Amino acid sequence: MTASRDASILIVGAGPTGLTAAVELARRGIAPRIIDRKEGPTPLAKAVGISSHSLDILEPSKVAARLLAEGLKIRRARFYFEGRALGEIDFSILPHRHNFLLSLPQRDTESLMTDTLKGFGIDVEWRSTFVGMAEHKGRAEVRIEAPDGRDEASFDLVFGADGAQSTVRDAMGIGFDGYTHRRQWSIADADIDDWPYEPTAAHAFLHRNGDVGFIIPIGEKRYRAVSNSEDALARIPGNYRITRLLRADRFHIPVRQAPRYQTACVFLGGDAAHVHSPLGARGMNLGIEDAGHSPGVSSTARLPATQANATRWGNGGSRSASASSRWPNRTTASCKASGTRPSASSAICRCCNGRCWSVSPGSRNDVVA
Repeated sequence: MTASRDASILIVGAGPTGLTAAVELARRGIAPRIIDRKEGPTPLAKAVGISSHSLDILEPSKVAARLLAEGLKIRRARFYFEGRALGEIDFSILPHRHNFLLSLPQRDTESLMTDTLKGFGIDVEWRSTFVGMAEHKGRAEVRIEAPDGRDEASFDLVFGADGAQSTVRDAMGIGFDGYTHRRQWSIADADIDDWPYEPTAAHAFLHRNGDVGFIIPIGEKRYRAVSNSEDALARIPGNYRITRLLRADRFHIPVRQAPRYQTACVFLGGDAAHVHSPLGARGMNLGIEDAGHSPGVSSTARLPATQANATRWGNGGSRSASASSRWPNRTTASCKASGTRPSASSAICRCCNGRCWSVSPGSRNDVVA
């Protein structure tokens, strides 16, 4: 199936968030343009945990089936204190068909998403940088620096998924308030032989001095360790042998959030909108949820193209906003002029660019869950 370009949409960033947005639009018959300033797909493992909710979102595009075929199913997490077993979280008792955490390196997740996108006739434009933007009359006029020169194009909608240092967010004039934890953390990926613990479970080791070591399998005899100390693997006790250290790094945890995720026709998702602790696999999964549930993505295919950029998120706000504030209630001049009447006594009239339609409060075209 080849998607069409009936609505002109630009996605900035080809990580899991941007790729999810592109795939979701493509399966609905809309071919976005997707750009990324990097040379190509990430060669790093990066995020490794895929939640059941993310699999639900990616199921209609058939991406989920491909992820499930490649990933490891983590069915429990076990906890220890000074070598003594404390307890476990058993994911398999969850009332869901995906009652596990799927472990798969981000490079493989992105590769499968990119391949799925190619099946719709869409290629990522690598080495293409979002330079700037101006919103005018309900459209976004965007400047892009591509390998063959500068490109200027007009779009109905722009979805910024370009990470914590988002140039799209900067162009929107939106801040990124928050702080960075002072404590330094460490991360390591390694091939390990003679692993003494359950090989398909996650394990967390608590130490008396407050240090924590967490480790999860990410492949055959391959593991990801994270700790709030300087050496992640040093906080994983046991008699095992590290045969190959693939990656070791240290980092600080930022906690930041954009005060709003939208202007008139530009949306933010993933790390461009919020960053936080990587523990719990929240980063990539929240980005996938942002893309799957963003009104800029989900409503574009349901509304006529001229109405697609009317979808409002929190009057430009984040998903913590109340339902009543997420849309401007335009039941007066614009609706009267258009002759649109609410379809029910509780319905609301919405307008954009002189076009109006009726929605019910709480519907998927009105409030984002």
